[in-house]
Amino acid sequence: MTNTNPNQSSPTDARSRTRNQLWIWLGLGAVVVLAAVAALVFSGGGDDSSSPTSTVPATGGGVAPGETQPVTLTGAPLVPLPESGADPAVGVKAPGLSGYDFDGNPVVVDPSKGPVMLVFLAHWCPHCNREAPQLMAWKASGAVPEGLQVIGVTTAVAPERDHYPPSNWIRNEMKWDWPVLADSADNEAVVTFGASGFPFVVILDTDGTVLSRWSGELGQQGIQEAVDAALASAA
Repeated sequence: MTNTNPNQSSPTDARSRTRNQLWIWLGLGAVVVLAAVAALVFSGGGDDSSSPTSTVPATGGGVAPGETQPVTLTGAPLVPLPESGADPAVGVKAPGLSGYDFDGNPVVVDPSKGPVMLVFLAHWCPHCNREAPQLMAWKASGAVPEGLQVIGVTTAVAPERDHYPPSNWIRNEMKWDWPVLADSADNEAVVTFGASGFPFVVILDTDGTVLSRWSGELGQQGIQEAVDAALASAA
């Protein structure tokens, strides 16, 4: 019998409405899920800002092009610098390091051309912001040993932290005019050289072995004494 009551649905109509309602709820569910994912991405992945440990993003989310660069490292990594006692890396062959500056120009660490002083700096680090001007004052004094190659390595780039971007910070704020190598987005160079904090300095002999490493602020006089002692140990 045919249903003639306009206010009463047939079984076919009821099944159709059920399917339509199911698709509507599935569509609303998909919208909610997508909105949640978007909120998580744009809020930084749910980072807990109350954590007592500061973390630096390992990959370049939000980092402008050129502020990090690919690096090439050869050889075994150095052990991390211990908090106290003798440094087990002294006398050990350091990894080979090459990369690029902020403009994409090659920078090669070549100890065969003279001893090398690598200075690893983070733009947001208050100790680096105090020590970099001391290094430049040391250079201006004319006391830097002849033949010593000083190369800055900007690392641990964090767009949300102070003095970003590092290219402007080191060139214009710190007035750094030694060569600069930009570390990779994964901070490969500073990790491979065994940094324990910032600033972090490694002095290499002409054969590529480690003469000295230290972390933290020394001031102009302390820098002079540490460099002189390192180079004297190679004589």
